[in-house]
Amino acid sequence: MKKLLIIFAFFFFSCSNDVPNPASEDIFDNPLDEEEVEYDLPALTFYPVEVDVAAGTSFGVDVFALGFENLAGTSIRITFDENRITSASIIPGTIFEDAQNDPIFFSEVNMEDGWINLTASFLGSDSASVSTTGSVAQLTFTAVATGDSKIQFGTECEMVDPDDVLLEINGFGEANITAN
Repeated sequence: MKKLLIIFAFFFFSCSNDVPNPASEDIFDNPLDEEEVEYDLPALTFYPVEVDVAAGTSFGVDVFALGFENLAGTSIRITFDENRITSASIIPGTIFEDAQNDPIFFSEVNMEDGWINLTASFLGSDSASVSTTGSVAQLTFTAVATGDSKIQFGTECEMVDPDDVLLEINGFGEANITAN
């Protein structure tokens, strides 16, 4: 009898929540869904796109490449308000990972002028490129002053195929930072 009561309770509680309505405008609003971005693909974007943080604390933002075909390498310039946030750390993302080889990844930070250069390249054993949406880098910043600021892509961004031919970048996202 006890087992039957447990099974009944499980079904009652697991089925008591309403299933979200797929027609709802707010249910599928992930900025990494290609159907949700407000610019043409292929594109570069940040996630999250909105950050609320207390001054003096750190927060993370990922750099994503969306909708690129035959992508073999990147050179990405990121700008930020050096008076409001500082770069704390940068680690490679997963877009160029391979089971046998780590990607080539370099970063350069200029805290005085508020920019970061990321250079990454695929060094895979199975093929010379990737065709997917994925993280290029994970950035950690520290909010050093209150106020609003943005993290943006610079005009120097380049994406290339295995023959070092430039791939068109049709859109650029930005991250809005609010430090209180």
